[in-house]
Parts: sequence; structure tokens; C-alpha cells
Amino acid sequence: MNEATERYFRGGWSMRRIIEDVVDGVIGEFWGEAQFEPDDEGLLCREEGVLRFRGQDLHADRGSLWRFPSPGEVEVRYLDGRPFHSFPLARPTAEHLCGDDIYQVHYTFGSGAWSSVWSVSGPNKSYRMMTDYRRVAEGSRPLIRPRADMPDNARGTGVDPALAIVEALGSR
Repeated sequence: MNEATERYFRGGWSMRRIIEDVVDGVIGEFWGEAQFEPDDEGLLCREEGVLRFRGQDLHADRGSLWRFPSPGEVEVRYLDGRPFHSFPLARPTAEHLCGDDIYQVHYTFGSGAWSSVWSVSGPNKSYRMMTDYRRVAEGSRPLIRPRADMPDNARGTGVDPALAIVEALGSR
């Protein structure tokens, strides 16, 4: 495991995600936090926040496993351990096939901040998802929290922000 790379991700990050339908323009926005915590083989990433989609605010969360098999290499897996994508830090891009659709990601890493840009295309999907991550100081509360006035029926729904967008785009 590459401990320096793991240390970079470990801890809390505030995040903002814009989901843009290639045809219709901006259709979704997510605010929240990502928490990277050690597990037996690397880091467990948990994202949680609010997804604003077509005029509704929903509680959204998802998780992934981040692995560091060798210096300069990152593997991202689903929570059940299946591979999602991997990339070298020297060229932080990757692809993931989902049926006939292709997901392409490019990461940019800096001091205390990083971003991902996903372009998704194929016969079933066509959107971009841009996420900015900012380091949250250790011991401090995240800067962005779900709204206190969010309806009770939206809390704890476990909506995966990417899945909600995919389902809505597929229903057009």
C-alpha cells in the first residue's frame, strides 16, 4: 500500500457536485461531505449530503472502497469489492463500462483540494458530473450540512446521487 497517497485522501472533505445533462443543461447539484476512513485494505469513502434534483432536495449517500496497491496507483471499488475503476496518479484518468454506456473520469489533485470530472455517454446516458473536494480541518465540523428544514420523508432515504440522475435521464 502506498501510505503517502492514502494519507492524502484520509479525513474529511467538503464537496459540491454539479450534474449536467448534455441535452438540457444543469439538472442536479449535490452538497455534502466525503469522509475517507481506514479499513483493513485501504480507505472506506462515505459521501453524504443533499441532492437538489428537479426542484426537490433529497438526502443522498453512497460509499466506495479506495485501494493503493502500489506507489502512484489508485483502485476504486464498489462497497461489495467489485472493481469500479483504477488510475495512475501520473495520468489520473480512467474508464468504466456500464452496459453499452461508457464513464470516463479525469481527476485533478492539489494541496488541500481535488476534483473529478465524469463524462458519461452511450445509448442510455449522456451527462457530465463535476465534483470539487476541499479539505475539512481535523476536528472541525464540515462546512456544508443537509438543510434543517428538509422534509422528514427526504431524510435517510439513502439515494445515491449518481443513480438518481441516471434513473431520471433514462426515463426521458
